[in-house]
Amino acid sequence: MKRLLFRSETLPFWILLAAIAGLFLLETSPSDAWQKIRHYLLSPPFFYQSLFLYLLALVLALLTYRNLYNVKILLTGFLFLMMGIFSMLYFIGIQTPGGQTFPIPKSEGVHLLLYVFYSMDLLLIVLVPSYLPKMPTRFFLGVFICLESAALIACPDTLSPALVKQFPRMVKGPLPIVLGLNGAIAGLAHLLSSRRRDPYAWSITGFLVLFAMAFLTKGTDREILLLHLVPIALVLMVFANLTTSLTHHAHYDSLLNIYNRGHCNNILQGKGTSLGRHFALALFDLDHFKRINDRHGHAVGDQVLYQVAQKVREKALPRGITCRYGGEELLVVFPGTSLDYAEKVGREVVGAIAHMRIPAGGKRKKTDLRITVSGGLAAGRSGKDDVMSVLESADRALYRAKRQGRNRLHVLRRTSPP
Repeated sequence: MKRLLFRSETLPFWILLAAIAGLFLLETSPSDAWQKIRHYLLSPPFFYQSLFLYLLALVLALLTYRNLYNVKILLTGFLFLMMGIFSMLYFIGIQTPGGQTFPIPKSEGVHLLLYVFYSMDLLLIVLVPSYLPKMPTRFFLGVFICLESAALIACPDTLSPALVKQFPRMVKGPLPIVLGLNGAIAGLAHLLSSRRRDPYAWSITGFLVLFAMAFLTKGTDREILLLHLVPIALVLMVFANLTTSLTHHAHYDSLLNIYNRGHCNNILQGKGTSLGRHFALALFDLDHFKRINDRHGHAVGDQVLYQVAQKVREKALPRGITCRYGGEELLVVFPGTSLDYAEKVGREVVGAIAHMRIPAGGKRKKTDLRITVSGGLAAGRSGKDDVMSVLESADRALYRAKRQGRNRLHVLRRTSPP
């Protein structure tokens, strides 16, 4: 029970539940102070301030992405901002500087679609992996934003009448649909979270509970008050993620933009990151790196190291944690993974780097450097194998790869697999 209550992943869920419970308790309070605050929260200016909070969450998500490359956080910022705009237009309409208001028709179909869109956004956030390379991230982000925009624009005039016409029972009795959809998304979030070692399932569940409670009170002031909790909670969560990203950034190697030796030692000692029941360690070392420094200079050598480190990091994600272990040696820690999975990734790393071409030389004489790495891999079991012994095994495997001709991965296997 203590692990469930005090884990960092579950904290946002409990905060959201506490906020919901606190709001309902305040609604039963006759306090004059609360009534004044309540009147302000239900006023049109606060809707615009909520929109500012959504925008702030997006800006924080963009800042977070520079360090952690977390697609879920970035997608959340964009989608929730768009839903915040739609919610504002639904509840207060479009207000012109001249004081005119053009409201969105408040039909049952539009109201239901408002919550369906929130649920579908959370489903997208559940399904998307935490990490994608930059180009796929931009592509999928653009696709999702275009689809969301098209759906929100078509909602009042096209989607809502079609929903009322084709599914009249859904509109008349939507409660089982919304609660069932949210429950299924929460279950899927926890299932994928356990498989991907993804910490965001409880945060998503908290938002699903909040939207379900708002739907249960639809048509009342409590619905609007509950929806006002969304941008506030979103800003706090993204800010917490930004703080984490800045902490991680302090543990980065300034040259290679991967984790440094100090953070690597913390991981190996089990501080902050659990190694899980099974874990694997892979050591990679650049082949003939001294020749590169001697022939092309240390500036080119640094560029080669950076490019190789980024390629190792890209291939190792989302499960592998890449660190600079020393000099040109890179260590990838695979928590909670099998030796077979780590071997597959390790061979992909060796193959991808062998196909790299890194430009070197001046303007007149350009050359493309061909780089290779050798790797050693070993696995262990938490509580049964000493981590440093597994690391020594990976180091021995690395030197065997060097002796066998380089540009390869050597795997040190047990006589009986873990």
